[in-house]
Amino acid sequence: MVTSRQKKIVTEKDFISVDIGSTWTKAARFVADNDHFILEKRSVVPTSVDYLPNGFFEALKQVDVNVGLQGNDQNLPPVFFSSSARGGLRVAVVGLVPEMTLHIARLAAFSAGARVCAAFPYRLNKRNIGQIEQEQPDILLLCGGTNGGNERYVRENSMALAASNFEGTIIYAGNNQVEDEIAEILAEKDLRFSENIMPDFGQLNLEPARSKIREVFLDRIVSGKGLDTLVTRFGIQPVPTPLAVFNLVEAIGKYRDDWQNFALIDMGGATTDFYSFSDSYHPDSGTVLKGVLEPKAKRTVEGDLGMRVSANSVLSLAESMFENELAQYDLKLNLMSEYIEKLNHNPSHLPDRKNANEMLFDQLLAKACINNAMLRHAGSVEEVFTTSGPVLAQRGKDLRKIDKIVGSGGYLAASDHILNSSVSLQQDSESSLKKPLFPTDFSYYVDADYLWPLLGNLAAAYPLQSANTAVASLKLKQNNHKIKVLNNPALVNGNCCSTITQGAHS
Repeated sequence: MVTSRQKKIVTEKDFISVDIGSTWTKAARFVADNDHFILEKRSVVPTSVDYLPNGFFEALKQVDVNVGLQGNDQNLPPVFFSSSARGGLRVAVVGLVPEMTLHIARLAAFSAGARVCAAFPYRLNKRNIGQIEQEQPDILLLCGGTNGGNERYVRENSMALAASNFEGTIIYAGNNQVEDEIAEILAEKDLRFSENIMPDFGQLNLEPARSKIREVFLDRIVSGKGLDTLVTRFGIQPVPTPLAVFNLVEAIGKYRDDWQNFALIDMGGATTDFYSFSDSYHPDSGTVLKGVLEPKAKRTVEGDLGMRVSANSVLSLAESMFENELAQYDLKLNLMSEYIEKLNHNPSHLPDRKNANEMLFDQLLAKACINNAMLRHAGSVEEVFTTSGPVLAQRGKDLRKIDKIVGSGGYLAASDHILNSSVSLQQDSESSLKKPLFPTDFSYYVDADYLWPLLGNLAAAYPLQSANTAVASLKLKQNNHKIKVLNNPALVNGNCCSTITQGAHS
């Protein structure tokens, strides 16, 4: 069902969309027909890591034979492109209170398509500075204090950064009363100012920081490995791939009345991105909201959860879960460790369908990635005691009304269904058990042709057509799937001992 809200109705116009990933470069040619796009051609080629335009043009030639490295572009349709190559956009965030300004800073970075590689509350110490110098993120988002509020921490953190060897861009989005001081302290750094992400207590102001992050992406990141060549030739700026997908998620929520509560899981070799579109808090839920009211559209990305590049960290994170699962097949953890070592040497390896063990190991990796990504994305509820008696306090986003989940990325696009539905709860102390606010009853779809990133490139300019085409491109795999939530007092550090995914590579 299409909403009555209309925007940019176009008729019979071609568009080309290209996404440059870390491993694969995808391209598609679409024809616009009123309120949707028609897919004409699609191509996938290996990403040319050393010089990105080579793979870009190879993919482009397969959807338009008249284009080449030195071709005539006069008859070429408009080209839109995104990139997550070079490891994506890496951001470190520095805030004040973990559940307030630091949390909001992370939301701003995630929604701008960045990967948060480090986050620090309160005052930066020598160890924190050392980590920033070692990571050398593209951007450091410096926040803290409401307007007219706390000045001490942002001042002291600015001094620590001024004395550091950090070479990236610093975006200041904190207390506006000390901007002049911050400018003097960080005069030798690449410093840019944005509006305060929390101008008043509990008030979110994400868009200015998001825009500033995108501006830095265009200024600093695009010049790497030939992306500036593409900008000059086609006259259009790229976007980070996660931002393109985020724009599509927002467009679907805005233009599809039947997609008001959905989630997207994009699981790759290095990261697992989790997107949700739904109200964060329901006043009729019997809970009291603590902390900030999160936005309707939310993205998180977990850099330690991936099927290949990050497989070692997944093994460390979910070791006990793997041991329990493998024991059911009379297998030992060392066999899975050997498989992960093989992946380290050859991240493009896919298990042979005839090799039951390798198929199982991939399933377990996917289980751990999805469970932990969902656990970190979802809010939680716990019983707290007040002067008026016990109440249920919610922190973060309530996903219980999510009724559709989309799987994207290589493994999920090839998976037949989501199965196995016992999910453990995270207990942070003997007296307080947090219940994660997971989806409980949903239909599962897959982006089998991996069109969503490509449609995301068009979503900012043509949201209606992109939203309708994205929904129409999905394949329904399972109706009315349910997650049964089980208590598990032994659960620690976010490790889940069960999962929601099972399937096989195509």
